[in-house]
Amino acid sequence: MLGLCCPPERYRSRLPTLAAVAERADARAMPRLRRVTLATPQLPPAWDGLRILQISDVHAGTYMPVRRMRRICGLLAEIGADLIVFTGDQLDRRPSEAGLFATGFKGLEAPLGVYGVLGNHDHFVDPALATEALTRAGVTPLVNRSVVFDCERSQLALIGLDDLHACGARGPDFDLLTRHPGAFRICLCHQPRGWPGAQAAGAHVTLSGHTHGGQIALGARHLNFARLHSRYVAGPYRREDCLLYVSRGIGVGAVPLRIRAPRELDLITLRRRSVECRAVA
Repeated sequence: MLGLCCPPERYRSRLPTLAAVAERADARAMPRLRRVTLATPQLPPAWDGLRILQISDVHAGTYMPVRRMRRICGLLAEIGADLIVFTGDQLDRRPSEAGLFATGFKGLEAPLGVYGVLGNHDHFVDPALATEALTRAGVTPLVNRSVVFDCERSQLALIGLDDLHACGARGPDFDLLTRHPGAFRICLCHQPRGWPGAQAAGAHVTLSGHTHGGQIALGARHLNFARLHSRYVAGPYRREDCLLYVSRGIGVGAVPLRIRAPRELDLITLRRRSVECRAVA
């Protein structure tokens, strides 16, 4: 029977180095592409099959340098989404990261455009600087703003909310969702805790990030810290005919390590037919 014991002295000095190597290898890992179908009977036939590429929680900086962002951009160019959205935390913790993000993701294109909202880390750095970084990258900021698309006399409204942690006069304007009563409404809200407010205001689909899928999940039930502050950790959720999708994102926070919460880019296809999602009481 194998037992646990203290490592011999000659190996002890190697353990921090091995841990550091593992962390660096994880930090360099490329995200996988997760293909998801979200369906609701409220989707107009004209928009059946719409493909949305969601990019969340980039955290540009030490563990997400420009060269990795450019490599990811190369992957995105081959996917062919109709619409690309960034759902917050483009920056991590330093003002210099605004320039890194702008350079790293510059040049993304999609037929319906590229849009983004801010997350809590963007506000920690500087919301004005984070908004400018989106613009410099060619991403249209939707910070308490919306854009409406028309197809065969059917409207689709993309509504972006400011972050729940925004300070002062800033904050998410949920009333913006009520100004598009005739449209199918997609809401971008960085923190999934905002879903009940978005749903109450009329969002049909809400796209969020923030949780990193827990980033480090332990045990058979994948217990993680994200569950302490949100019941919506990763993947699709449904309440009645309203849907939420929470991306695990592509970056990392202070700890450059992910366990059972892999980085992901999310290609979301909207459909009218029924699809299984986890029901939320």
